Amino acid sequence: MTPDLTSHSFRRGGAMHANDGTLAENWIIERGGWQLDRVNKAFGYMLGTTQADQKVSGVLSGWKPKDGARLPTLAALDTPILARARKLQQLLFSSTMAFADAALNLDDDVADVLTATLFMHYPDMLVLCPSSPLITKIRELLAERAIGESELLAWSVTISKAFVTPQASEPSASAGEEPSPALIDLIKRHSEQIDVLILQNKRLDERILAVEAHLKTLTSTAATQPANTDATLPASEQPPPVGSKTTRPKKKGAQSLSAIWFEWFTADPRVYASRSVKNTALYEYRHITGYLMLFLPEGFALDISSPAYKSEVLELGDKAQLNALTFLKSHGSSAVAAGTALKALRQLQKLGKLDQLITQFHELVDRGSVVDPTPPSALPSFIRLKPKQD
Repeated sequence: MTPDLTSHSFRRGGAMHANDGTLAENWIIERGGWQLDRVNKAFGYMLGTTQADQKVSGVLSGWKPKDGARLPTLAALDTPILARARKLQQLLFSSTMAFADAALNLDDDVADVLTATLFMHYPDMLVLCPSSPLITKIRELLAERAIGESELLAWSVTISKAFVTPQASEPSASAGEEPSPALIDLIKRHSEQIDVLILQNKRLDERILAVEAHLKTLTSTAATQPANTDATLPASEQPPPVGSKTTRPKKKGAQSLSAIWFEWFTADPRVYASRSVKNTALYEYRHITGYLMLFLPEGFALDISSPAYKSEVLELGDKAQLNALTFLKSHGSSAVAAGTALKALRQLQKLGKLDQLITQFHELVDRGSVVDPTPPSALPSFIRLKPKQD
């Protein structure tokens, strides 16, 4: 609200100075809460629009009546810092960019506004819920790009200042002056030194995390290994303990098979290499992707360096999903969501209904018709290992 402007002074005409040709007096009267008779008030509600309320509330909040919408932008950052912010932006929206079909790509201006908004509100999210998936994911991407969290907080302050107090429209005397070469060199040197320090901190964080993970593995293995180990599966593919009483995570919306496929091949970092992905989710991603590979009867070839890589992944995922759902329907299953489809496919595998598809897949591998960028260790055993011949 405008300072020192109360509802009483407003009704006495204290805010009339904010009126202009696009802000009618009856709007201000209605917003101010004048006691009108019932008939006029009824007509006011019948004939009014939200434009009146929006304009008056904007004026009372300190905005100029004729000013357009203002959006946060990364342009508030200096040039050397902006380049680092762009690198982080590429990871944040990696699944909506770099498609061969331009219609599938996120508009650059939209990505810029979304990234700036995310940076601007990051400190608030850090205070409200520091353990949220959003904070975990951003910290993971910061570590991958060797960007410190303190640096991101500094970006947030810069973007917020530019958004709340925009630059004056009148050009200043020094607006046309170019920064001196010496100043640019100094900024570059400082930026390089900061990069080195951030990289050192990243290495230290990785070592600490590795030690903590090793200690955690030693303590948890002794308690869970004897009771829950399946001798037929390697340790990396052991299903989650059945009787363990862990805190159940909040349920998320059902995902399609093609969405799991697309995220497996395009997520940055990859699902199987990410520390933020839980073992139960990794188990689901790994096996769904493996099952979908069986439903590409002609094989597939994926090249990460291809400019159309994401489009090819999307097309193959849709094709494999269609074939998989058709196969499930022919065997009496109406599963559509990824979770229920995984259960149905596992049951069919136990009954031997997928043996022919698995054999056919390994024949395609032997002929070189399958080119998969996924490391073999990340795939399920029925994809990684050939079935035994009777």
